[in-house]
Amino acid sequence: MLAVGTASMAAASAILLGVAATPLLLVMAYLFSYGAYMMNRSTEIGSDAASHPERTAHLDSRKKYLPAISGGCFLLGYVFAYTVNLIFFAALLVPLAFSILYSVGSKRLVGVIGVAKLKDKLFVKNLFVSLGWALIPLLVGLYYLRFEGVLLLMGGFIFLRLMVNTLIFDVRDAEGDKAQGIRTVPVVYGTAGTYRIMAAIDFGTLAYLAGAILAGLLPITAAVLALLPGYSLAYTLLARRPKANLGLICDVLVDGEYLLWGPLMYIGAAVF
Repeated sequence: MLAVGTASMAAASAILLGVAATPLLLVMAYLFSYGAYMMNRSTEIGSDAASHPERTAHLDSRKKYLPAISGGCFLLGYVFAYTVNLIFFAALLVPLAFSILYSVGSKRLVGVIGVAKLKDKLFVKNLFVSLGWALIPLLVGLYYLRFEGVLLLMGGFIFLRLMVNTLIFDVRDAEGDKAQGIRTVPVVYGTAGTYRIMAAIDFGTLAYLAGAILAGLLPITAAVLALLPGYSLAYTLLARRPKANLGLICDVLVDGEYLLWGPLMYIGAAVF
């Protein structure tokens, strides 16, 4: 679902530029996002076994195909990107590097951050995942060979939204991460502490968006995005209920948020 949501975020970014997202742009957004997702899934089967036994069993029987699916998505995406422009093509190497360092890792990282994979370092995982998705507006700008400050601000908004996303997924995966010795925010600070951090980010996001619009740095069209921090505050309340189905909340409500971005921006453009 997040892969489709990534295409929706790309469409929202294009609207801020005053252009309509092309089918090719949306397809590439899907391919790179899905490629990164499958790369991560293929490396997390062991840690997922404790918290997602059914999904793990499903993927484990097909794990030999996952690297090929991931590689195929990236390869096809780069073929398409090459037909657009070389600057855009080169910039797309950054998300690939992030995906590899996050899911596969490198021994060189040990000397820098103390672990071989970005996902194994407290807060680093959340920051890099969020940063990777925050590149979407900038990549959309390079697709159209346009760079405007509004895209940078949109990237900041996406960064904050993905921080909330990664934190609630860490809450869902806390049992498996703890068993694997992975220090995530809920493992170290507890579930309640993580929810407080998420709420602080949500309110900070509202302030960020309001400030950017009032300063004239973002168009009034972007005001519809203020619904999204409220949306995550709502699903956080659901997640905190006793016996809450965190799997359903994360897979449907949390990742489902990104499907709303494009339609919301279209609505905002029509209303404002």
